Amino acid sequence: MVSRSLPHEYFFLNGSRSDGPVIGHIDGKPIPARVIDIRGSRYRFVGVVRRDRRGRLDVSALRKNEWLVVPDLIYAAVA
Repeated sequence: MVSRSLPHEYFFLNGSRSDGPVIGHIDGKPIPARVIDIRGSRYRFVGVVRRDRRGRLDVSALRKNEWLVVPDLIYAAVA
């Protein structure tokens, strides 16, 4: 189910940079194994977010400490 009450922009990890090997590609763009945010926190790739029929992101499927990185990639905080 897509959340209408929460803008999907709240779930994006902004200012992240690649860290580690490229593990695949989506829409011609690389999928890094890990990313680092502007504060130095590290995240690991865990999947691709679903979209509904209208193209809206299903942010309700995210778990605690999971964030989105363009293009529709899900990364989880590394403890």
